[in-house]
Amino acid sequence: MATQWTAQGISSGAVLPATTLQSIGAAWESWTPVWTGSTTNPVIGNGTITGSYARINKTVIGQMSIIVGSTTTFGTGTYRISLPFGTMVATNGAVGYATLLDASAGYVAYTGLATQATTSLFEFRIGNAQGQFSSTVPVTLASADQFRFAFIYEAA
Repeated sequence: MATQWTAQGISSGAVLPATTLQSIGAAWESWTPVWTGSTTNPVIGNGTITGSYARINKTVIGQMSIIVGSTTTFGTGTYRISLPFGTMVATNGAVGYATLLDASAGYVAYTGLATQATTSLFEFRIGNAQGQFSSTVPVTLASADQFRFAFIYEAA
């Protein structure tokens, strides 16, 4: 992980000039999410999985994308994604939103919530009472389908 912003040359209690204040901010970091299934893990194969995040103090903001390839295997059970940084404070609540784009149906979007599965894993609940995101919910996954989510959480 790259170092976040450090106030070099600034002593404790000093007044920060506007130019220094404007430079404060977290740089976005690349992250390779780990995609798992609650029973059998999927394998990305020739698909892609990418992510990026920024950390500001204990707040972590980010996004992730999976594009299914022709050799992707889907595993079984509820899908989960690893956090990009540390563990999150236990909330058992929503931490973001998720979208599945069904390529075979012209990229019809199914939306839902990204929720906390554990303090180190996200999981996803698809809207319309269809349950948790898996290889067959909300649709049977196939090549070129896309799964995206955005999140924000408090690091422990």
